[in-house]
Amino acid sequence: MSGGVLPLAQLPDHDAKLRPQIADSWRRSQLFGVAPDLDPGVVSLADVDAGSRLMVAAGPVLDRLTQQLEGTRFCVLLADRDCRLVFRWFGHRPLQLELENIGVLLGSHFAEGRVGTNALGTPYESRQAVVIHGAEHYAHALKRFSCYGHPIHHPLTGRLEGVLDITGMSDDENPLFGPLVSRAVADIRDAIVEGARAPERQLFLAFQHATQRRSAPVAVLGGDVVFATETCIEQLRPGDPALLRTLLPDVPPRGVLTTRLAVADGVDVAVTAERVDGAPGGAVFQVCRTAGRCLVPRAETRRTGRARLITGEPGTGRSTLASGAGDVEVLGAATALRLEPREWAARFTDLTARAGTTVVVDDVHLLPDAFLVPVAAALDHGCPAKLVLTACPAGELPAAAAAVVARCDEAQALAPLRDRPDELPALLSAMIRADRPEWRPRFTGGALAALRAHLWPGNLHELRSVARHVTALPCTGVVDVAQLPKQYRSTVKTRRLGGREAAERNAIVTALRSNAGNKLRAARELGVSRTTLYRRMQALEIAEDCPVL
Repeated sequence: MSGGVLPLAQLPDHDAKLRPQIADSWRRSQLFGVAPDLDPGVVSLADVDAGSRLMVAAGPVLDRLTQQLEGTRFCVLLADRDCRLVFRWFGHRPLQLELENIGVLLGSHFAEGRVGTNALGTPYESRQAVVIHGAEHYAHALKRFSCYGHPIHHPLTGRLEGVLDITGMSDDENPLFGPLVSRAVADIRDAIVEGARAPERQLFLAFQHATQRRSAPVAVLGGDVVFATETCIEQLRPGDPALLRTLLPDVPPRGVLTTRLAVADGVDVAVTAERVDGAPGGAVFQVCRTAGRCLVPRAETRRTGRARLITGEPGTGRSTLASGAGDVEVLGAATALRLEPREWAARFTDLTARAGTTVVVDDVHLLPDAFLVPVAAALDHGCPAKLVLTACPAGELPAAAAAVVARCDEAQALAPLRDRPDELPALLSAMIRADRPEWRPRFTGGALAALRAHLWPGNLHELRSVARHVTALPCTGVVDVAQLPKQYRSTVKTRRLGGREAAERNAIVTALRSNAGNKLRAARELGVSRTTLYRRMQALEIAEDCPVL
């Protein structure tokens, strides 16, 4: 945030020391850019699912709680796992009117990032119970109230299911309401356990069995259930255990899957997994960090030799990999545009005559045929320098360039990012740390699933744009799907597309990018009508504001 973060003493309305829990919330509110004089009455509403697991479990508990509070000047509020208000009850009509005036409506959003410190958003962010009295609220409009909020964690998975809150006027604060809310939350948790489906129970039993040794780095996944030991979470940082979900389709019905997974810059984990009986789609994972490695684009083929060819789609990192380290000289297609063939040949010959130098001919497929002659001669007869050529995928090479690069005695084809979903967390974290070395963000399972759903036609260039977006966010430590750019919040459907549909989606996205998002020009380039383009964009889940790189 420009201008930096104000010291706590400079925060508005701060005339005494705040309790540590409230002070932390005020700092987060400021990092989110919340203004103390905001208007909470300006709200965005979402639909409420009255049949959700949380509502079904909480229903009888809320009935008892509201009966206890009947006739008091308090209200009961329940938010879901997205911090959206899904239940409200008022024991006092004037209180109801005051709260409705500041946006306490079904479906409204009460995260700290929108309204600052409050008894729904603060327990949601901190995962701890909180009591907030009057002036401890960050926004002026909330300072008239006293609130008692408590997070509701799923008893089996530990995941946050919602937040329960009792709120009244600040002069009606009652220390007994804290324990009352805590008791109600415990009853809701018990009801969630009773209503757990049989497969979830099987997953929980499998987790208990697998963690008889307390230090075992174990995770159990199935559906939207995730159990994991602390040692497992440590092994998988900077991601989270949901990172293992990408491996679920590969776990055999019988037998054990053994593989490796990239989790950070230079770090792999060895993974073994087997299915859980009675829980279709569920598996037990055990992970262990392996020796460090150099994180480079994945190679599909490789032969050793002195002249090297690196091919791949734009943005796969072929130029970065070719440059490497040491004494490197780069000649590319852009250089060819500025020089005559004879001048370029002289420059190339001079560079390749230097022993110990690596000469990179970048984008060799874009060179005019006349510029390829000295390159072919150097490959045929050898030269003191080491030669590295980069080019588009082999199947797309022009005939003249293909004939030249065929002389290379080492070849490396870089896989596109869409074929490397397991490397996304490590690559993205490395890019973020390059800009903010002190930050170690953790991506939630939902964020990772959304990133894997994308086909990444821009490859690493596109991933860097996402990294820049995330780097600019307030540093709260957790990146959820809501923090991703809008066009990257799609479902996992696109990763299940067949080959033809995947290719079609990629072609449409590429055409939109090359035409700066202009739908009419993109349709003409693709040879379809604009109506057909819109219909296919909708079917293939391509965002209207597809980013232009």
